[in-house]
Amino acid sequence: MTTRLGSALRRVLGWQDNREPGSLNHISLGSHCHMAELLKSTGLRTWSGPFDWIFSNPGMVLDCLKDDFALLLDRTELESTKLEERPRPDECRGRHRGYAERHLIPFVFNHHDPAGDAADYAFLERGVGRLRRALSMAGTENRFYLMASVPVEDAIVQSICDVLARHPSRNHLTFLQIAENSQAAAIESRDLGRPDLNWLRVAARSASVGLRFSDPSDDALIARLLKA
Repeated sequence: MTTRLGSALRRVLGWQDNREPGSLNHISLGSHCHMAELLKSTGLRTWSGPFDWIFSNPGMVLDCLKDDFALLLDRTELESTKLEERPRPDECRGRHRGYAERHLIPFVFNHHDPAGDAADYAFLERGVGRLRRALSMAGTENRFYLMASVPVEDAIVQSICDVLARHPSRNHLTFLQIAENSQAAAIESRDLGRPDLNWLRVAARSASVGLRFSDPSDDALIARLLKA
């Protein structure tokens, strides 16, 4: 039976979303559902992609883009988490062996279990399909957003841009390096010399607690940036 929290997340993240990519798309690359919720709350996110509701990191995102999501969708790599291994019954429900080994991500799937639930796997496939279509359409403008609260090497972020640039679509990445629990909220931009990348350091007063920061003013700060 679907839990109440699981049902709420399905509504928030567009579980029944049948919308498809258009000529302009705003797409979350993770690292978890907080980035997708920021895009949704600002009215920018109009369809659901694969990184909207999973745990990832920039290295995993790069791998997914490089192999066209083959490993992510490999059923032999998916594993349901035993109930006694979860912090709560409806959390950390699924593992991905490949990304646990490569990127030390213990649980890729939080409130869903594509290994044990056909609907969850189908939802993952649909999200991947939408992202593939957005990348494949010549002339389409895709604006990608990736948020991370741990330090990320410049080379990984630039490699993501390099892979995105191989597609027929026009792709731009905004990378938000979050510094949590800072004394003052602020946003600083770095120039890495490429027009397809906006690298931002975001000093947040609080920490991310799932779909939002514990201090709403931090979400408001990023929301103003996204809508600018």
